Amino acid sequence: AGDSPTFFQYLEEGIGVFRKDRFFSRFVFAQWCGGAVLMAMPFYVVQASQLGLDMQRIALLLGAQTLGSLLSNFLWGWWGDRLGKASLYQAIAFLRVFPPLAALLLFFAGWPDQFSMLAVHLLVFFVLGALANGLTIAVIGFLMEISPNDRRPVYSGYFNAMTAPAFLLPLLAGIVANFTGVQVIFMVSALAAILQFFISRDLGRQIKRQGMRVFG
Repeated sequence: AGDSPTFFQYLEEGIGVFRKDRFFSRFVFAQWCGGAVLMAMPFYVVQASQLGLDMQRIALLLGAQTLGSLLSNFLWGWWGDRLGKASLYQAIAFLRVFPPLAALLLFFAGWPDQFSMLAVHLLVFFVLGALANGLTIAVIGFLMEISPNDRRPVYSGYFNAMTAPAFLLPLLAGIVANFTGVQVIFMVSALAAILQFFISRDLGRQIKRQGMRVFG
């Protein structure tokens, strides 16, 4: 027990890993962008209500989101196994651009047909569920791939500690939306998704150029 590191020693070691391991640090930056994408998540329901969808239809949207999460397991599992977790992570980052853009389109297009608007919302929420599930699979798998074999649990701890504050961004988004409207949040979410994609693509290229990593 006397050899166990203290919390501050653990924190110091995690900061050292962040500074020295460029793959790990870039992955943390990408996940912070991912947290900014999530800023918009609570506001899809808010906008649907503002556009005139009643509670029964919003319940359908949440059902579509759950269905997307469940049905996408097969696709993401196959993708990760056959094409690699880096490819899956990049694909998810790219696809995350489209839900906030669709939300902006739904707001500015002024859909006269309630049925068409509901159908588009159902598709958006289905994709949101699928992407959330895919992101979980990709993040865990990719983190394991870039972590030293004998230090995967501790790298996971560092990663979770460094990215956890990003999940408080929806709270900040609620404050911002109160002054600017939800459309600004969707714009920020789309820009963050684009940035996450480019960081993940660059990270994947660096890993591919280096080839198999050797940990000392």
